[in-house]
Amino acid sequence: MFRGNIYGGREGDPTTFLPSVTSPALERINTQTDLSGGSLQSVWNHEYGTDSSTKVTVSYDAYERDDALREGRKTFNADFQDDFGWGERQQLVWGIGYRYSSSHSDGDLAVSLNPANLNTQLFSGFLQDEIAIVPNRVYLTVGAKIEHNFYTGFGVMPSARIAYEPSDRRMLWAAISRALRTPAETDAAVRLNFAGFPGPSGTPVLVGLLGNPHFKDERLTAYEAGYRTTVGKRLSIDLSIYYNDYDDQQTIEPATPFFEAVPPPAHLVLPSTYQNLMQGETHGLEIAANWKLTNWWTISPGYDFERIHMHVNATSQDSTSAPEAEGSDPHQQAQIRSHIDLSQRVAWDTSVYFVDRLIFQNVPSYARLDTGLSWQWKAGISVSVFGQNLLRDHHLEFIDSSGATQSALIKRGAYAKISWHLK
Repeated sequence: MFRGNIYGGREGDPTTFLPSVTSPALERINTQTDLSGGSLQSVWNHEYGTDSSTKVTVSYDAYERDDALREGRKTFNADFQDDFGWGERQQLVWGIGYRYSSSHSDGDLAVSLNPANLNTQLFSGFLQDEIAIVPNRVYLTVGAKIEHNFYTGFGVMPSARIAYEPSDRRMLWAAISRALRTPAETDAAVRLNFAGFPGPSGTPVLVGLLGNPHFKDERLTAYEAGYRTTVGKRLSIDLSIYYNDYDDQQTIEPATPFFEAVPPPAHLVLPSTYQNLMQGETHGLEIAANWKLTNWWTISPGYDFERIHMHVNATSQDSTSAPEAEGSDPHQQAQIRSHIDLSQRVAWDTSVYFVDRLIFQNVPSYARLDTGLSWQWKAGISVSVFGQNLLRDHHLEFIDSSGATQSALIKRGAYAKISWHLK
């Protein structure tokens, strides 16, 4: 398989406020950004048995953004995966991966990266073994992924999952896994200046944020359990619960002030920086169903509930990251999707979503309606027309806590699509 894409566009907010060294107030500027990019990907699959296969994926991606950073990046990625049966009760999957990324940026007074140009490599490998402890009844899956990244070196992410099928229509499962969020370039190398004011004796003062080159991996241990059942021939239900334990989460801590002469005039910098001084937990549940009301109408309702509890270490001076994390996630979300076959060639899809309010950002709850028609014109060719966010002209989804963007409004929209599949 081979595919590629190329794109160009423009985005931004004309009501953005950015700092000035010589002005005590943020200055209003137009931050609309030109962007462009493209990608190429090739996938090779080879089956060499009833339960054995090999897959090789190679891709190249490039983009340019004419924003404050004036940033561009080129990324080469290669992955190899092998899947094969071992004996009568085991299925093994293993693979290796390599990624090379080259970035460049110019930056300005508001935001920059140090170093401005950076080349990084990521090496990875994984192994997973699915074992049929009791054939057709009890399955155990264990595995681990190992990565070596530019900033923190080696990281190990193990996982284990067990599934029990008491009958063909019921399944219970449980899992435990460990995940790492490795530092991004903005965590380690960003310089963000977000305020300026006159200091003592008229010396300008700049307030900013510095990346931490020693920022550590953010860690997560996830515990999950679930139940899946089929009721008759038309209804299936999935229920899952989870508890996540977070360590070494990002906080923003004060750093040592310093003077700098560039850009002029000479000024005092009051910096803060990233540290790993927060931990916490989340818990929640999700329920989803798929109900075939008739041979031509299917509905799929869903609901999830989540609560976040975060705490900073005694040494932390960050008073906002914990409440922001707790209050920037909707406690409840619900959806219902409908699919109706109006004829053998025409289908009507409708989705309604409800998202609870964001307490910390004071963003109200909202509902969203999407609907559209799909027409299978002839074999391999289909035409679709969809409308999105139809209930109102726009709705607010979140507020950028940095203050650089006033809001994130999702507007009403529509699109048409033609798909042509060659066989």
